[in-house]
Amino acid sequence: MRLSTHGAALRDEHDRHRILHGINLVAKGRPGATDPAAFHGTWQQEDLEHLAALGLDSVRLGLNWAATEPSPGEYSTAHLDWICAQLDACERAGLTVVLDAHQDLYSQQFGNGAPAWATLTSHPFEATELWSDAYLTSPAVHEAYAAFWADAPGPEGVGIRSRFAAMWGAVLDRCAGHPALIGCDVLNEPTPGNAAPQILGALVLAIADVLGEDPATIAADLEDPERKFARLQDIEDPAVHRAIGDRVAPLLAPFETGPVHALYTQVAKQIRARDEQLLILREHSYFSNIGVPAAIPLLEDATWAYSPHGYDLVVDTPAMPLASDARISTIFDRAAETAERLAVPVIVGEWGAFEQHTGIARHARHQLDLFDRRSWSWFYWCWSEGFAGSEAAQMLDRPRAIAVAGTDLIAAGTPDGSWEARWQGTDGTAPSEFRVRPELTVTLQVDGDQVSVHRRGDRVLIDPREGAHHLRTS
Repeated sequence: MRLSTHGAALRDEHDRHRILHGINLVAKGRPGATDPAAFHGTWQQEDLEHLAALGLDSVRLGLNWAATEPSPGEYSTAHLDWICAQLDACERAGLTVVLDAHQDLYSQQFGNGAPAWATLTSHPFEATELWSDAYLTSPAVHEAYAAFWADAPGPEGVGIRSRFAAMWGAVLDRCAGHPALIGCDVLNEPTPGNAAPQILGALVLAIADVLGEDPATIAADLEDPERKFARLQDIEDPAVHRAIGDRVAPLLAPFETGPVHALYTQVAKQIRARDEQLLILREHSYFSNIGVPAAIPLLEDATWAYSPHGYDLVVDTPAMPLASDARISTIFDRAAETAERLAVPVIVGEWGAFEQHTGIARHARHQLDLFDRRSWSWFYWCWSEGFAGSEAAQMLDRPRAIAVAGTDLIAAGTPDGSWEARWQGTDGTAPSEFRVRPELTVTLQVDGDQVSVHRRGDRVLIDPREGAHHLRTS
């Protein structure tokens, strides 16, 4: 499948509005790992087939820089062979693939990502209780990231960022043209380097200013897990949440428009030299995951999409079942504003992170309805062993629009537990396609008249035609 972009919509080869529904498959490897086998995921073919049976159609597959380029300019045949094998396995399961250059805390020395030779820092790394807090507090992470964004010279005098861009070229020399490959997610969650502490300080001052409290008290509360959770209630109010984000956004704008945009421009040249049609996914910064507006500029490319991530602030803690629908709505409302400004499609690269938690159905359903109403594509974070029996997997198993011959698609769950979609139909060469479990009843009206549909397993096929369409399941 090859996708193109038309305004805010992805379009397939039949000019249908295509919506991707996928999951992340990422094997991070342990910190310090160098053996390519350490980055090979434990999922099997039957796991991929289970994902397809849930109605998922795509995966965001982790590509690890440390595994791909263990020595400067030398690319691991073993790791690239594994990536190609995963593309083959996904194709057999009916899943398309976006390759994701994944990182957490920049480097494999600290978490996941860059090789040791591309980690330029004089500071030792100290892990934090919540792993992601090291983005904010670790001088090693800050210095290594700063060197990356500056394209500082590494081995043989070659810039570190330039090595990363060339790595993408080497990957596509192997993978470009594979029928399962539809896109490239250039870099997971770009994060500032030495500016991160300043941004954290601005965030504390913004919270204090909006709430009318002492900044020292806010800072102390945020360092204490219990008081931090209580503080989150202060930003349940969207007006408060938005005001905080507005105060911090100007500090992030130079980062988004400067080194991050330079990276995307640099990697886009590598991609287009090998494939003119692959989707390029453009992420916002790590800080925008919590609702800080993103100053992303337009990428000078014809086929790219905005790929925000979003998590409530209890992510990666035992409080995940208590996640706030109000806070996550504000986070994705901000992403929607960025997407509207850019006038490009949205593919949510990460959301969820429900792991094996129970009691997450409310929060999951809220986000799935939010994405449906906006006709956004998405990748759930993430697959792990035992996923098939999780509450998260149960929540992903629901009706969804796959490809629609028409425009103005809006869909969502309803208060009575059913699901419905509305769109303005157009003539075309292929039917609209929805995923609905066989045991559910489907009704369709076009311009108010009852119309029959075709059913094939869990697929509902609707002949393309003009008119106001209303599909409902029960």
